[in-house]
Amino acid sequence: MLPLNKVLKKKITNSVLVTAMSLALPAAASANGLVDIFQMALQNDPLLAQSKAQLEADKQSIRSIKGGLYPQITASGQYNDIDSPSADYNSSQMAVTLNQSIYQHEVWSRYDQAKTAIQTSELSVAIAEQNLILSTAQAYFDVLLAKQNLQLFKTKEASDLTQLESAQASAEVGLASRVDVLQAQSSYDLSRSERISAENALDISLEALAKLTGKRFDENQLNELLMSTSLPSMHFDIDKLQMDSSQNNLAVLQAKAQLEVALQEIEVQKSGFWPTVNFQASLSDTQYSNGSGAQAADGTTSSFGVNVSMPLYSGGSTTANVKSSEASKEASQQGLRETIDSAKLDARTLSRNIEQGVNLIQALREAVKSNDAFLEAAEEGYKVGLKDMLEVLSARTNQVQARKNLIEALHNQVLNMLQLEAVLGDLTVEDLQRFDKFLQIPVTS
Repeated sequence: MLPLNKVLKKKITNSVLVTAMSLALPAAASANGLVDIFQMALQNDPLLAQSKAQLEADKQSIRSIKGGLYPQITASGQYNDIDSPSADYNSSQMAVTLNQSIYQHEVWSRYDQAKTAIQTSELSVAIAEQNLILSTAQAYFDVLLAKQNLQLFKTKEASDLTQLESAQASAEVGLASRVDVLQAQSSYDLSRSERISAENALDISLEALAKLTGKRFDENQLNELLMSTSLPSMHFDIDKLQMDSSQNNLAVLQAKAQLEVALQEIEVQKSGFWPTVNFQASLSDTQYSNGSGAQAADGTTSSFGVNVSMPLYSGGSTTANVKSSEASKEASQQGLRETIDSAKLDARTLSRNIEQGVNLIQALREAVKSNDAFLEAAEEGYKVGLKDMLEVLSARTNQVQARKNLIEALHNQVLNMLQLEAVLGDLTVEDLQRFDKFLQIPVTS
């Protein structure tokens, strides 16, 4: 893994202030944090396993190519039984031959290329690990968001049911109109549909988490991000972020390595213009058995020499291969430029989202307070006849929406922080450990 970039690390203070809500219910005996879920996903992720297997395959490939640079030794044997009118004898021959490459442009070029290919595979493993961290965080917070939304809609449904029952009772004694009953009924029916949709969303998010980890969880087995959690303020040097992302982003580093592979492929194809030089030595021993007509005596023969081969004409295929490789190199250069531009854009976008997220969360906290106060005032006003039913129902809907928006903003803020770390090439399990501090053990009824 690449060294951790210090830009974002310095922005987040070590002391995380979490103002816990007053809990009247007992806490769950144990729950899983981000790191716990990631460790399970680490053992279950097929994409990470695939990238590691490919890395091992590339390592074996370079060993195979490297073998061509070492001496090649072969042994051979031959036995002859000669039976003819002029000769009748047996002969046997044993030989050992050594071939040593002195210069083969293609082998050396492919060896250099294979070493670079290993770097791309190592980066693929690092990217897979980074993506798994992001997937873990996304799946984790999807469950938390679905759970908290369900809690909100259940509370709203219960309140709307109480409101409906009160309106029906009041209508029976002439203290409320049929319009009030219909408004309360409409709001209750909508709340039921929202609760059903929220239950389905929670089930789907739990299924996604089970696929990621290979284990099924109950929503109460995960630590929660409370609405009262205080996230740190963050300010960035945009130019510094762009520079860091263009240099340290893992996708950028991989694109640079792929460009290097493409450049090396040009050298591989140019080997068709270069000679090959090999050293060869052999030792053979010949034995003749007793017989008639044998004209040679037993003996040992040795030889050595240098072979030079120079390609003269290949029908234009070498030139075509070189031009094809140069075109592939151009494609890799354009791909690198696009990757760098995307990394810079992501760095700018995420940093602004995080900075504005601080203001958004503060505004939504105020919105929650004001909507809580307005709902309370509307309910009191309805009791004394100063407010109508519609105002109460609208106030309750606004209250739920404000809380829902605040929860989403908090979750998005944490995810944006992790995503920015990924864009900078910094994202590691240590970040999950740091963000685990924001989470609290859930309460159970």
